[in-house]
Amino acid sequence: MRHKRKIAGLLLLIGGLASSRTALAGNCRTISGAYCEDAQQRIIPVRIYRNFLVIVEGQLGGAPESRNFILDTGTAPSIMDARVVKDLGVPTVSSRFRALGKTIPAQAAIIPEIELGPIRAASLPVQVQDLSRLERDLGIPIAGIVGMDVLSRSSFHLDYEKKEIEFGEVSTAGIPVHFDARTGIAVAEVSVEGRRARILVDTGSDRVVLFGGNFAEAGWLALRNTSQSGSSLADPGMSLQVFSARDIVVGGQHFSDDRAYFVLGNADPAFDGLLGVRALGFNGLSYHRASETIFLQK
Repeated sequence: MRHKRKIAGLLLLIGGLASSRTALAGNCRTISGAYCEDAQQRIIPVRIYRNFLVIVEGQLGGAPESRNFILDTGTAPSIMDARVVKDLGVPTVSSRFRALGKTIPAQAAIIPEIELGPIRAASLPVQVQDLSRLERDLGIPIAGIVGMDVLSRSSFHLDYEKKEIEFGEVSTAGIPVHFDARTGIAVAEVSVEGRRARILVDTGSDRVVLFGGNFAEAGWLALRNTSQSGSSLADPGMSLQVFSARDIVVGGQHFSDDRAYFVLGNADPAFDGLLGVRALGFNGLSYHRASETIFLQK
């Protein structure tokens, strides 16, 4: 069984918890049970943890009970919790994935069905991981981390301020970033302190992060030590240094981040780091399915 590699950017680095909101009504007609037709709209509520982490309810395996899923544009393919996969009776096989520039041994499986709002994905290949540490950190059960392999089946708009995700026709305003359906990720060409970098658009992170192994030297950054280690699915004890990114250019617009992170030694051939959507003050993003483009929106 062949699987795409897992690319995870989930960094639980700062605290803070936002409340959920009441669900909004809506209807959506599906095409072949796969995705929401753009002519129809459906809005479902999300919860925002730590001001950046998006949690939505969905169903697995055709069961009616709701489960919690993290929505992460930096993950491909999606991840399911090992206990959940065992409860479903789904067999697993040995696999590997790349996360934060490292290759990690893992398990893989095929989930019979997952539903999120109007999206229904059948026979979905996933990575399988123990998410119990993440559950303890957040204080809620987590069935899985859903990436763009699922979300890209419909156009959608994620609104952090309204705490909702709307499926169907979306606005194409904002900074465009091409989504590569082959790899399942969107990588933006940016400038950080005058240096070009390819940065993964990542709702699963709240920081701008650069992988030190992708750069021959770091003298162009004023790095400073930090006592804080990153808490990630890939490497709980990874070593971080901090720098002030006074000029980050994305889509011709200028941003800054006083506390960006430099991960010593880590490297990835597909991109040079992570662009946490909330790190630069974006209040939402849209994905336009027809053009395979993510739009970052203030």
